[in-house]
Amino acid sequence: MHKRILFALDLEGVNFVVGAPYIRFGDTPDYKVAVREAATEINAAAEALFSAGVTKIDVWDNHAGGGNLSQDMLDSRVTLLKVDPTLPRMSFAQDKYDCICYFGYHTMEGTLGGVLAHTMNGFEHQYYKINGKYIGEIDIDCGIAAEHSMPSVFFAGGDLTCKQAAASVPDIITVVTKEEISRNKAIFRNNDELLAEIKEKIQLAVNKEATLKRLIFPLVFEKSFKRVERAAEFMEDCISFNLDADYLSDEVMGKDGHTVVINIKDINEFLKVI
Repeated sequence: MHKRILFALDLEGVNFVVGAPYIRFGDTPDYKVAVREAATEINAAAEALFSAGVTKIDVWDNHAGGGNLSQDMLDSRVTLLKVDPTLPRMSFAQDKYDCICYFGYHTMEGTLGGVLAHTMNGFEHQYYKINGKYIGEIDIDCGIAAEHSMPSVFFAGGDLTCKQAAASVPDIITVVTKEEISRNKAIFRNNDELLAEIKEKIQLAVNKEATLKRLIFPLVFEKSFKRVERAAEFMEDCISFNLDADYLSDEVMGKDGHTVVINIKDINEFLKVI
């Protein structure tokens, strides 16, 4: 049984949340709903795990750099981490946890029907790819967690998001929080039923033998921006990091000014570009 657990929290994927068209999520009424519901889902999971013998649960609030939850919203046995968002993603986790569980994550940018779908920054990014395959924040964090020897064992989010999580980590246990219809439309679950399922399945997840889904280096990483100016700034960053980067070749344009392609040698280079 895994006894030291990290909860990774985003917000868009919890129950009762769909946001609003053309409005930053944090500026919509759903934002406060999401914060309350996220605490509710996390507390239900924590109650079940502590009763099963788990000894440590920390929460990494990573939505928009953190600062969404407060400690007084959480079970007193749970610790809300204070994480410096300028440090490499998940660098705080080295040798501290046996596994990682995800709450509130969303589908990747461009997912048809995905509620509030985006990848890292919905205002900037068109897509991320590894070796020609689209990836989202689920894939990114599962890969980074594996570098810290943390298997990804549990995922609670919308139905389309759960499918993407299962595609990234086939043996992950998922709980559907809502049925995703479109970017700002979903069918919500009865919350009592949802919380009961979270309690049941997260206990199964931490008791199950899990495999690490590692990133395989070297790899080819593509990052596509909605504006060429941001792509140019990112290219300058890549040059400053001495990375092997170029714009995506295109038979019509010659080079696609929206998209930067980088040959990544190891996890440290990957952390610099995500």
